[in-house]
Amino acid sequence: MKIIKTRVKIIQSIIHLNEKFIFYPRLKRYYKKAIKNSNPVIIDIGVNKGQTIDFFLKISPTIKVFGFEPNNNMFNFLKNKYRRNKNIRLFQNGISSQNGKLVFNENIMNETSTFKSVNIDSIYLKKKAKILGIKKVEQMIVNQYEVNVLKLADIIEEKEIRQIDILKIDTEGHEYDCLLGLFQNKLDCKIDYIQLESHNDDMYNSKKVDIENLLHNNNFLLDAKIRHGFGGIDELIYKNIRTNRL
Repeated sequence: MKIIKTRVKIIQSIIHLNEKFIFYPRLKRYYKKAIKNSNPVIIDIGVNKGQTIDFFLKISPTIKVFGFEPNNNMFNFLKNKYRRNKNIRLFQNGISSQNGKLVFNENIMNETSTFKSVNIDSIYLKKKAKILGIKKVEQMIVNQYEVNVLKLADIIEEKEIRQIDILKIDTEGHEYDCLLGLFQNKLDCKIDYIQLESHNDDMYNSKKVDIENLLHNNNFLLDAKIRHGFGGIDELIYKNIRTNRL
């Protein structure tokens, strides 16, 4: 296990360097033109270590963030990291299509923890397990526990959020459920952009066409596809084509 943990740390370091020098500069060029508000409101679903928050803080230090991270260890890390920034509000909840509880699968690589069941027969997942020195893909899950999950529409209503500049969702295959919980209600809130991570592999059984149709039916059209520097992963940014409130 010690060898596996060492491999995980090395791979995570490579990924983070790759993101820093390849992906985030690409993303910055897009948002520098797209963001008009000097004090943007960000909803970050799947905060992880705060990579997205840190990115937007560099663009605008006065951003207001509502961040959701169900991973126990990550949440404690984030609370300490942003304890002095009152504009960053963190919640140890998951986001889904219904309010209730779901089992959270904490992965040996914390970035890929998820509520979603992975495709055990995934070729991509088997390759990843082999790189990490794990014999069975099931062993990539190191912990499982129940987490309170909420509908995003209810949170927006409860917090009386009227403007969201960017809604970022990175939930490792659970994105469609998050969006269902957003669009079930009619909201008195304008969302300018929705940013989703999209895997070009067979790790999850989620259908991209369902996400595309749901967004299209709610007046969001794909405005940019930004490639990560590894793993065949894209960041998809959808723009709200309506000028009136949702």
